[in-house]
Amino acid sequence: MSRVPSRVKLRVMAQSVPVRAGPGGSYLEIARVGRDQVYDALDRSPDGAWYRIRLTRGISGWVLAELVWPFEMVDESESDSPGILARLSQNSPMGDGRLTFSLQGGTLQSDGLFTVRLGYQPSQYYALEISAGESPGKLGNILTYALELMVAVGPWHFIVPFLAVGAGGGTSLPGQDVRLFSSRTQFMLMGGGGVLIALSGFNLRLDARRLVLFTADQHWGALALSGGIMLSF
Repeated sequence: MSRVPSRVKLRVMAQSVPVRAGPGGSYLEIARVGRDQVYDALDRSPDGAWYRIRLTRGISGWVLAELVWPFEMVDESESDSPGILARLSQNSPMGDGRLTFSLQGGTLQSDGLFTVRLGYQPSQYYALEISAGESPGKLGNILTYALELMVAVGPWHFIVPFLAVGAGGGTSLPGQDVRLFSSRTQFMLMGGGGVLIALSGFNLRLDARRLVLFTADQHWGALALSGGIMLSF
């Protein structure tokens, strides 16, 4: 076994995690711990797959490493630095059972873009989002609305890169003096990714999507780039 430094804590990331008598799934389950609970890390198995945690005085058990989030406590009295990175590492922009609300601004091709997103995170590994966006341009407005699946490529501490794919629709509303586009609604596919960054009280997010609008005889594609904030509840 490898000894873990005394300052290392473990935050439970899953809704319910079994605690076993030894470092393996075949050992007896002795307890369960819940999401966002924090425990002292005592040891780690040689293969790194399991942590031994202290449950109560004199009682310890093993949890699967991929279901907990290790972070290091910083004694600020021993250092002049405020320990910002240490505190950030306790946060994750992805979690079990969270609702999210995002506001973003950016560009669609060379025009502006404003997007609102409502999401649900069943776990720290994926999320579902409903988005609605508007892009006012020289030729008129384009309204987009879609349902997306986001899959985390991390999490890497407080920074989580992700991939996204979705489908929905796009409505073009041409300006009064421009008739290049007709007013119509088209089926839309979208794909891309981005990154979520957890800060104190909110999250930053950067997104890139390739949008493709389809009609019966043609299609139109555009690149959407946006950034903004995401709140979790």
